[in-house]
Amino acid sequence: MKYQSKKHAEFISRPLVFAALICIAVLLGPVVYRNNSKAQTQGKSMCSEGWYITGYYVPREDELPGDPEEINVERVGNLSFSQEFLNETRTEGWGITRFGWALGYYSGRWHRSDRGPLDAAGNLLSEGMIAIDRSLIPPGAEVQITTLPSPWSSKTFRATDVGAGIVGQHIDVFTGTGRAAEEETFRVTSNNNRVCFTAKTTRDSSRDGF
Repeated sequence: MKYQSKKHAEFISRPLVFAALICIAVLLGPVVYRNNSKAQTQGKSMCSEGWYITGYYVPREDELPGDPEEINVERVGNLSFSQEFLNETRTEGWGITRFGWALGYYSGRWHRSDRGPLDAAGNLLSEGMIAIDRSLIPPGAEVQITTLPSPWSSKTFRATDVGAGIVGQHIDVFTGTGRAAEEETFRVTSNNNRVCFTAKTTRDSSRDGF
């Protein structure tokens, strides 16, 4: 009887194990499919039309003389700067002071950076960076805008920055520092551009801290 009971229990338990394995496969199937689909799309180029492109730059106080205006700089104190320079810096986000360090305006306050002007993630701004809407272009993506005037049409941009006014099919291109860079912001500003981007791999994205 004991032997028969054991065989009977094994006969019942095996189908239960198989049924449990089938249930697990059914539940995990969609998750595995989504992860595989995501992996397959990494590295593929995606293009679309109708993008609005603008430019932003870093003004220099020595190129924008004017009447002095006193402001309070976080952890520095009260200092006076050219009004025209401050107005441009409020608009652009960062400027280079006559002292050589960068002055930033965000969160309603003025900040000093000895490293230079920074993007939203705290990285140094450099030509070729762009601000994007992260719901449309993933952070760290490589972007090409071939409809821009030369030399911008042949550049590969990096999607590293964001901005309060950058929503939807809008990209803001960082053009550099000073008056020459300001002129470039006017040249790149345009409608109906073609934008192509390539998402970075998960490994690369994690290395950049995104």
